[in-house]
Amino acid sequence: MSDISIPGVNSKYGTDKMIEGLMDVERIPLRRLEDQKETYEDQKKIWRNINLSLSRFRDSSRELFGFQNPFQEHIAESSDEAVVSASAGRNSTNEIVKIKINQVASADRFLSSPLPDDFRVSDGTYSFSVGEKDITFRFRGNRIQTFVDAVNKQSKGLIKARLINDSSDTVVFMLESTKTGSSNKLLLKDDSIGLGISTGLIRSVYQNESTVDLSDTGTVSKQSTNKTDIYTVSNNSLTLEPESEIKIPFTPVVNMKENLILEYDIQIINLDKEEYIPETKPKGPRINPSGSITFEGISIENSPSRVNLPEWTQPPPPVFKDNLNIMYINDSIQLPVLKDTETEQHFSIPYSLTGSTISSIDIKNINTHRKIVIRGIKIINPDARDGFEPINPAGTALDAKLEIDGIPITRETNSIDDLIQGVTLNINKTSDKEVEIKIMPDRESIKDGIISFVGYYNQVLQNIHILTSNDESVIGELEYLSAEEKEDARNNLGIFQGDTTFSQLKNRMQRIAMEAYRTSAGSDLSLLSQIGISTNSSGFGGGVNKSKLRGYLEINEDTLDEALASDIGPIKDLFGKDTDEDMIIDAGAAYEMDIYINSYTQIGGLVATRIAGIDTQIDRTKRNILNMESKLDDKELELRIKFGRMESALKTMEQSSRTIDNFSNSNNN
Repeated sequence: MSDISIPGVNSKYGTDKMIEGLMDVERIPLRRLEDQKETYEDQKKIWRNINLSLSRFRDSSRELFGFQNPFQEHIAESSDEAVVSASAGRNSTNEIVKIKINQVASADRFLSSPLPDDFRVSDGTYSFSVGEKDITFRFRGNRIQTFVDAVNKQSKGLIKARLINDSSDTVVFMLESTKTGSSNKLLLKDDSIGLGISTGLIRSVYQNESTVDLSDTGTVSKQSTNKTDIYTVSNNSLTLEPESEIKIPFTPVVNMKENLILEYDIQIINLDKEEYIPETKPKGPRINPSGSITFEGISIENSPSRVNLPEWTQPPPPVFKDNLNIMYINDSIQLPVLKDTETEQHFSIPYSLTGSTISSIDIKNINTHRKIVIRGIKIINPDARDGFEPINPAGTALDAKLEIDGIPITRETNSIDDLIQGVTLNINKTSDKEVEIKIMPDRESIKDGIISFVGYYNQVLQNIHILTSNDESVIGELEYLSAEEKEDARNNLGIFQGDTTFSQLKNRMQRIAMEAYRTSAGSDLSLLSQIGISTNSSGFGGGVNKSKLRGYLEINEDTLDEALASDIGPIKDLFGKDTDEDMIIDAGAAYEMDIYINSYTQIGGLVATRIAGIDTQIDRTKRNILNMESKLDDKELELRIKFGRMESALKTMEQSSRTIDNFSNSNNN
């Protein structure tokens, strides 16, 4: 049994090794094709990485001149963030604004008296309103916590309710509006009024409000005896002429209480001042000639007439009067001084400044070149809510009141975005001092964009040097590369040596970086080197530095910071400028880089064409490999058949030899 041998399965002649050896020789072309395919795939990977670095560089270029370029970004700095902060958008402009916060906008917040923690709210219809929005819901009666939950659910965020445990067995019911501003007062209606009274939220209020009807001109008393038509009334506004006085009475006289406020609006109309021309001495009366007589050729003139004129004295220039301290109560109590602005001014005078009664408002307009317009005179109770007022107000619906460059402003919210173009103001608290808001370019964003531009530029050059050079020093110079990145660089070193595509790319990029560009500063700023970007911004050392000769850009941050601290307009032009005023960028270093690099990275561009060509070579090589593998399979099968036949023949011969040997041995015996 030890002599049994199955061809193709086992062989005592070692035919498998012989076949494998022969096939190894036959597979040499296949291995070459596989190596070639791997080379193509490595090249494709490299081209993809090149496309990625070029695309990043192109994108960083576009970010310096495109619609979202950082030169349009602005920041707003507040001299006191605790009082008012600000944020600036792209459409803001460089300016400095001084703001004084007189009042912070707030919302109504009412607290109840202490209530038992098991206090129950009766069945009923409960309604609330904030400004022009109403909330109404039906409550079936339950514990106050259930009522609080119902308020929060039904109000959809317009009002909030909560319970505060002020002791171990009592709670305080808090009801608050979520909207600030005096026009968003929180009102209780329907059964909410009874609940508010029973819980100590609200009470009936003494109002005694009064409004002066200026259209009733019979109520206005003229105080200027030497003038007529000293005022006019239109649309319930009274306009007082210069150098005139009037008394506007309250009928009946108002008895002021601590919660009452006098309000009125004032506008100043400045008149043009006539240019003063000094008077000259009059020439006196004109006297006709006295006449003459002629006799026998002799003329005799009469003596001229004479007029004795008084001595002339030049009259003084007219007196110019300018005084904004012109408002009084009851002809004696001085009201706040007006501001020198033509913007309408709103005044709210508390009880502490009005006295116990108000019988009249007196305006003594002694100004020679100002008209005074007054309107909206009224006595109000700011705490009044349809005949009720909160007993324990933790907050009151108030407008934000501020002054911008001396101009009074009122808004119902603390976030204001319509006063300074592109800027949102966030009011935090009041202050007696002005806060300076400085809107300026976001220089850090601009600097970051420029650094990215230079960084991606150098990354492209780095790849070009590695792929086209056999000198390992180009890798050693790149100290910022990790060990893994350096190993990848060594594997790719010189893989495209002699490829003119990369030398053209490098040369064109360097020319663009070195060229001069037209800016609004002219020759004072036309090169990247003038803002600290060059191949030698840090200067040469004692010897030759090969890395500085390879074209990498450097940034001198001190020079760049100094340039950015001045006018950034020319720097913006340096990277992208509209030279023909058609609203389209058509020049600049970043623009030129984008146009050139785009020819490499766009669909159908050079990189895509190269990758497509490599894909074709890979596909062709794959087909050749498949064909080669098929032929090798056939060849191996053929060899196995031939060696099988040979083994079979050898076995037959061996069997015949043994038969002969056995026959010979039997005869000898």
